[in-house]
Amino acid sequence: MKKIRIVLADDHRLFREGLRRLLELESDIEIVGEAKDGVEAVELILSTDPDIVLLDINMPRMDGGQVVSKLKGTHIRSKFVAITAYDDEEHLANLSALGINGYILKSSSMPDLLAALRSVFSGESYVDPKVAGKLLSSFQKHKEENDVLQLLTQREKEVLFWLSQGFNNLEISAKMVLSEKTVKNHVSHLLKKLGLNDRTQAAVLAWRMGLVHTSSTSLPGQPGQSL
Repeated sequence: MKKIRIVLADDHRLFREGLRRLLELESDIEIVGEAKDGVEAVELILSTDPDIVLLDINMPRMDGGQVVSKLKGTHIRSKFVAITAYDDEEHLANLSALGINGYILKSSSMPDLLAALRSVFSGESYVDPKVAGKLLSSFQKHKEENDVLQLLTQREKEVLFWLSQGFNNLEISAKMVLSEKTVKNHVSHLLKKLGLNDRTQAAVLAWRMGLVHTSSTSLPGQPGQSL
């Protein structure tokens, strides 16, 4: 059995050590290192190249979001699961835009954390059930946003999907085999159609609609729409 190699990054020693002891009880998990701040985390991740980085968002010297941004564009293929006390849409969307793959609350149970780690390791995104419930409530309040989504072409929906996963225009162009300029135009058009000001607002909308949990090949709408 291939073990999930994990780096723990949290500035609270007791929390970090307790988490390590609990995770090491799992037969499919191996802790390859611990970091007490963001700078240490970056150095450790670069040297160990773990499967998953389980990191606190609020850390000294460099916070969790800065750690993820710093490692973008490097050889590191690690996935990131954020541990946080924040459970609002804005924080969720901001973390998603950075490229964080999982979102777990510090108040959550061990089974939830294990589910997050295993889901992210298998290639899926994960949102803490408590947060997912709030997003579902928000989704019910914003049902009309799904109607607005129908204003987008299939290509624009695909761009919105990749944007919500934290990819920049150049990365989206590689995913969709389009020029960076074409992707930039799609982003501008979808923002205008949806009445949004920036990419963060677009990411929030994608989370509300559940678009971030679909795949790029199963987006709403019929194939073959105009570009």
